[in-house]
Order: sequence, then structure tokens, then C-alpha cells
Amino acid sequence: MDIDPQIIELGSRLAEAAARNGASLVTDRVRGLLASGKKDDTIAGLEQLVSELVSDKNEITRIAQAYQSELVAQRLNSGDVQYIANTVVPLLEEFADSMGGAEGASFRASINGLKPLLSVETVNILQLLGFNFRRAIGEPLTELVAHLISSRTQEPNALQVENLKNQQALAKLAMDPDAYDRFRSLFGA
Repeated sequence: MDIDPQIIELGSRLAEAAARNGASLVTDRVRGLLASGKKDDTIAGLEQLVSELVSDKNEITRIAQAYQSELVAQRLNSGDVQYIANTVVPLLEEFADSMGGAEGASFRASINGLKPLLSVETVNILQLLGFNFRRAIGEPLTELVAHLISSRTQEPNALQVENLKNQQALAKLAMDPDAYDRFRSLFGA
């Protein structure tokens, strides 16, 4: 499974903040400051420690919010599920029908396989178990549609095919002197 680089970065930053704020490290720093015996140095050191702890707490809060944003971006809510089931699926079915052939049938079979999964309860349960619908369905569907579009644009259209056939027929005509003479007499050239 590929892990999003942003999640890896967040985890790294969280581990760094946790290492800086370990209870034993903070306790050791406080003991060291108190052991110095200098009141002004101890106060300044404790103020610096508190400032660092507040800064790290803010960093951890930002990391938690970023994790939450990533999680929310990957989850489908009930409104999303209902919209997909009621709107997008019929459009995809129409698209599959317009494609025709084996590709259209395969695309329609894929859509029919997804339909039972598109209930709010099923989606919620699967997401609680860690299933990522956007990655599992959205990304392959995006790739499939991109492939279909690129394969359609690479196929020669009917007009190009007929033009090539016409050019081949003219080339054959030019190679046969009798046929060429008859052609010239028909078109008055």
C-alpha cells in the first residue's frame, strides 16, 4: 500500500514533537535548571521551557488538524454516497451504453459491481474498517476513462478510413493504363 507523502511528513513531525516533549526529557531539564542554584537562570530556563512546550503543543495541534483534513478528504459522507448512487451511476451507465462493444459491456459490468456497495451503511462500515473509496474506485475509474478517451482519439475516424481507401483506388487506377483512359473519358479530363 502506498502511503501519501503528506501523511509520512505529518508522522515525522509528530514523532519529532513527541521526542522533544517526552516526560523524562522535560523532567531532566527542570532538574538541571533547579540544580544550577541560580534563581535568575532557573526562571529564564523555565520560561524558555514553557515557551518551547507551548510552541510544540501548537505544532501538535496543527499536525492533528492536518491529519483530520487528510482523513476527511478521503472519506465519503452520506450525502456524497446518495449523490453518487442517484446521479453519477446513471450517467456512467449511459456512457457505457454509448460505448458499445466489449469495452462498454466491461464498463457496465464494473458499474453493476459497484452498485451494492453504494449504500450509506455499507460505505460507513467499510470506511471504519479503513477502506478508501476514493483510492479504490475513484483512481481506477479515472484511469479507465482516460484510457477510453485516449483509445478513441487514436482510432482513425470513418472519414479518414474512406479517404485512404479512395487514395488506394486512385493509385490502382493510375497503374492500369486502360482503366485510366476509361476514367478520363468518363469525367471528361
